[in-house]
Amino acid sequence: MEKNGNFFVTPSSDGGNFKELFKRLVAVGAGRPVDNDGCPSGSWTPDQLAEAITNIDPDGTGVDLRTVQLWFQDNDRGVSNENIRWLARIFGCDDPVTISEWQIILSKAQARLKVNRRERKRAENDKSTPSVVAEHLGNAKPIHEGLAKKCEWLLTGEASMNLLVSYWLVFGALGLMNYALGTLSVTYSPEDGLDKQVGFIWAPTLTVLPLVVLPLYILSINELISCWKNGARSQCALSDDKADFLTGADGWMLKVNSFTFSFWAIALFSLFFVFGFQWAGIYLPAYMSGDPGGVQIDRYLVALSRPEVISIRQAMVLSAVGYLYTASYIAIFLLGLLFLVIIALDYRETCNNSIQQNLVTTTVTIREAGIRVIWGSFRVAALGLWIATLIKLQIVYLSSNAKDFVSWLSWDAQAALGFRTTENSWLDNSSVSHFTTLLMGAVTVATFGFCVAKVHEVFAGSPLGDDQDRARSDRKLIMGMGAVIIVLSANLLLIGRFEGFSLLVALSGIATFYVVRGPSLNQA
Repeated sequence: MEKNGNFFVTPSSDGGNFKELFKRLVAVGAGRPVDNDGCPSGSWTPDQLAEAITNIDPDGTGVDLRTVQLWFQDNDRGVSNENIRWLARIFGCDDPVTISEWQIILSKAQARLKVNRRERKRAENDKSTPSVVAEHLGNAKPIHEGLAKKCEWLLTGEASMNLLVSYWLVFGALGLMNYALGTLSVTYSPEDGLDKQVGFIWAPTLTVLPLVVLPLYILSINELISCWKNGARSQCALSDDKADFLTGADGWMLKVNSFTFSFWAIALFSLFFVFGFQWAGIYLPAYMSGDPGGVQIDRYLVALSRPEVISIRQAMVLSAVGYLYTASYIAIFLLGLLFLVIIALDYRETCNNSIQQNLVTTTVTIREAGIRVIWGSFRVAALGLWIATLIKLQIVYLSSNAKDFVSWLSWDAQAALGFRTTENSWLDNSSVSHFTTLLMGAVTVATFGFCVAKVHEVFAGSPLGDDQDRARSDRKLIMGMGAVIIVLSANLLLIGRFEGFSLLVALSGIATFYVVRGPSLNQA
């Protein structure tokens, strides 16, 4: 049949998917120019179809040849809504009524292709991952009983609250131990005329960190993991079936379990380096020799200067318990950053699958989930930098000639504001924690940057990238977060480096207060 000088095929559907319908139409030459006998001038080729679409596009842009070639190939790639309109014009022979009819038929065929693709992927997953299905049915144990699963369980839900209570109880126990041993508040004399306070209650790493910062850090990790695995992940996933295995909780645990090596690396690092190296490699030799060897005198090594307050044997036990405590919260710090990486990678993989399948209706959900991931990562990173900052404050104070921690900060602030002329000076000692805190800060900033990059990668590859207003809003949000991270990083690096650093510490504290009070991830 001829219409407007082209070969016209009456709009109809045999119930097949887009690939089947497209193959039939290009084979018969639907929409191609007809000869004098009313017959089409042959079947469509990719070059001819791409040229025909370009000719009917007022801008002359049309569609690139590579895209058209993918339509002709035997693959799972579908067609976008915009290109469906171009094909409808070709097959409808520029007749408004038939163009509309073909657009409806092509759209339905594209929807059937998506359904076929999901069913095929589900079948492939069932064949290629029998162990996963077995675990889902309760016949296998690795995912449910491995270290990765236990760490995820520890930092989410009710278990995270139990973890907080445990830290508070250990804090109370350490306080009682230090009270009984006389080191709750104890001084030593590093130089004439100076009685320096190194007691338990004057150490921010044993007070502010476990009572305030660490709980907020754990709660922030819990909120982000719960938000992603219990809601945002399934909303961004390819499958429309919310009960689909890989889009549910077990799919999330598969991703977590794939990082088992990293979980073990963190556990072993915390045990053998944070605890083993620092206690057995630094403190134990000092206790055995009776000489600190240039190492900072703190609440544990004060036994070398004040044996009448606490004996060497008592200090060895107290320091061992204390460094196990330190190793545990460093492990929590690293686990939190690891979960940021896992969520960012899982977000990218899940959303890219949806985008590739042209699930345009999910773009708003993808953006909302991405903003939640960025906000959650930002909050965890800010609190992570404060964990490093509190450790840095403690070790820099121990190197100063100030009599106690509060006076040290107060003198610096007064000197910076012109109320005092005396500057802090430094003692001749050292600590490996200077290098440790530098690494902690670098890893935290790098992890936050990694998360932002992965989310931005999804935004750029989706229809969201074409929305300039949203793009500007996202850039403004990320730039603001980046500014806060820069301030917190500068605060960490510059502690004790200039007169007035305490004012930067105060500014960082105020900034972090507003970060913590930021939107809930259920509202971001």
